[in-house]
Amino acid sequence: MLKMKKEFIEIIIGGALLIIGFLISFFMVINILEKSFLLSFFAISCSFSGLTLGFHGIYGLVILHHRRD
Repeated sequence: MLKMKKEFIEIIIGGALLIIGFLISFFMVINILEKSFLLSFFAISCSFSGLTLGFHGIYGLVILHHRRD
């Protein structure tokens, strides 16, 4: 089985959350999904969580590479 570091998994999950948040917002703008406060709040929460998780994973990689050098 492929063994991945925790940081790479955080970056992948963060990117997926960013894409989900974007797609929900995009679908509301082009009227595929009905506009609602809860759905907008969920999209913003996904985007913010994805950004935070992705940056945490990147920060972890930077720390690991600085310790090696």
